[in-house]
Amino acid sequence: MTQQEQSNSREKSLSENIIIITLVACLMSVFIYYFFKQEQRFTKVSFETAASTFATRVMSIRAQWFMENQPSVVTIKKEDMTISVNGKGWVDFQQVNNNCGKIWQVVMQSPLTFMNQPVAAIERFREKPTLQRSCRYQLASGEYFDYALQTGTVSQVMVIK
Repeated sequence: MTQQEQSNSREKSLSENIIIITLVACLMSVFIYYFFKQEQRFTKVSFETAASTFATRVMSIRAQWFMENQPSVVTIKKEDMTISVNGKGWVDFQQVNNNCGKIWQVVMQSPLTFMNQPVAAIERFREKPTLQRSCRYQLASGEYFDYALQTGTVSQVMVIK
């Protein structure tokens, strides 16, 4: 093989490598674009599942409250926990600082995090027409759901834009 042929062969393999690297970079950028485009949707669907789990567990605690003749504290023997409830049987730690944070931790049996994101637990009060208390659980990306302490209602997941 002559020097000219070797040089042509090196140039050809170099140009092939550049084309391959360019194609891989283009494919990666398309993947990243669509991944981030769907990320908020994925987070919302996952948080909807968490809200549904929260509602189911709140209802289970209330059912236990009925079975135990409506005490002020429900004991879950399987997890060896006592859970404070209000007069209507809904989970409520009235005398505790960060009431909503405590409710999340007891009901979800986890710290105030979701998919490695912190969850803000905000206690809300409305006085009209009667005093209504609720907890809002919100992610930094804007997804949130509310838990009404007097009725046990868990709202659908909404997004603040």
